[in-house]
Amino acid sequence: MAQRLKPEAWDLSADPLRGLVVGSVPAVELARQYGTPLHVLHLEHLIRRAEEFKEAASRVFGGRASVHYAFKCNSLPALVATLQQTGLGAEVMTPFELSLALRAGFAGSDIIVNGPCKTPAFLGACLEAGVRYIVIDSLGELDLLTTLCHQRGSSAEILLRVNPDIVPRGTPSTSATASRRHAVFGLDLLGGEVSAALGRAQRSGILQVAGYHLHLGTGIRRPEAYSEGLSCLPMLIKSAQAAGCDPEVIDVGGGIASMTSRELSSVELLLSQGLGRSPGPGQALSELRFEDFFTVIAEEISYACGESVKIILEPGRAIASPAMMLLLTVHYVKHRQGAGSWLITDGGLGTVTMPTYYEYHELLLCNDPHRALGERVTITGPGCFTGDLVARNRPMPEVREGEVLAVMDSGAYFLALESSFGHPRPGVVAVSGRHHRLVRRHETFEDMTARDALSIRSTTEETAA
Repeated sequence: MAQRLKPEAWDLSADPLRGLVVGSVPAVELARQYGTPLHVLHLEHLIRRAEEFKEAASRVFGGRASVHYAFKCNSLPALVATLQQTGLGAEVMTPFELSLALRAGFAGSDIIVNGPCKTPAFLGACLEAGVRYIVIDSLGELDLLTTLCHQRGSSAEILLRVNPDIVPRGTPSTSATASRRHAVFGLDLLGGEVSAALGRAQRSGILQVAGYHLHLGTGIRRPEAYSEGLSCLPMLIKSAQAAGCDPEVIDVGGGIASMTSRELSSVELLLSQGLGRSPGPGQALSELRFEDFFTVIAEEISYACGESVKIILEPGRAIASPAMMLLLTVHYVKHRQGAGSWLITDGGLGTVTMPTYYEYHELLLCNDPHRALGERVTITGPGCFTGDLVARNRPMPEVREGEVLAVMDSGAYFLALESSFGHPRPGVVAVSGRHHRLVRRHETFEDMTARDALSIRSTTEETAA
């Protein structure tokens, strides 16, 4: 089993007096000033990850590659605006994300639109914004876009999303977005939908097929997975050429894992939920580089398409995940002889830690990151149900009431999946060096009922009348 990662893996330091330090600011100081639960966005680490990704792509692909951040991973405005300033493009899948990308400074030509449920209004907004590519997910969507373009007297460049029925080895079926049995996404290659889409696009006279989109899954830890997933490219190129198309773009989507967290296997998930066994950190990925993935991708694309085709990459968690952490305060510690021990915190699966249900995330004790491990404990949230967990049966140092835990790698899907289960949603503080500021305030009780038409008081008054 791999060793637990040290704070340096996230560009953090551990001060003997100040504990875990983000930039130049102790994490416990942030927790005390802003309150918990609290997400901490480490801006310097975010920028470093984005620049490393771009530079690695440039070294392997030259000027042929463009990088578009996947908004679904984390659409925090402060985060996406920072990535826009680093020169990344945007990949969006909802009207909200499109609107946010435009407000964050992305030009329409910087935006790729994906997703399986594009409504007429959404497609119309895409045409209005002049997005670079619309990724076609179904034949019905292609027909709808054709109709809208004819009505508007406009045209569109499209990528055909392909479902080649491939599950890369080591990828859980629940994360295999290129499996025709387990995933709804894309045009069914085996069922003939790709050929049908090529023909319809050509006959439309108004849609230009620029190339293909292949997204294999999420949390991919093996570079070889891209060799398996892109093995259908020669067949796709021949189909396009037979239909009179000459693909100039291959979009390989995202899927590269964070190097500091990982998705649980199906067996680990069953053992964790059924028997309470704590999964370990697994094989460390810190020795892998982005180049290792890009080199495999480049080889497959060059073999099928030559050296001139343009390549699009859509990273999400590989950039955003390690750039954030979630701070939780331990309010109570319970020990039951012969039954176990519990740490009760102010955030759990029911509110802020949904990804810890199916992923392994390191937990650091902010007050003393190097305190030796002691007993195994189950860490829960504040919810009044047994499933409100942060981690089950996890080896931890002795933790005292009032101390602060950091759930690492909260930058991918934590904010997207949080909920108001009896508690306000947390704020986000951004840290750069010794400077820090709140970039998303904590939700208030008033926020939680702001959409309701009737207040409790008015309902009571009407009942009394």
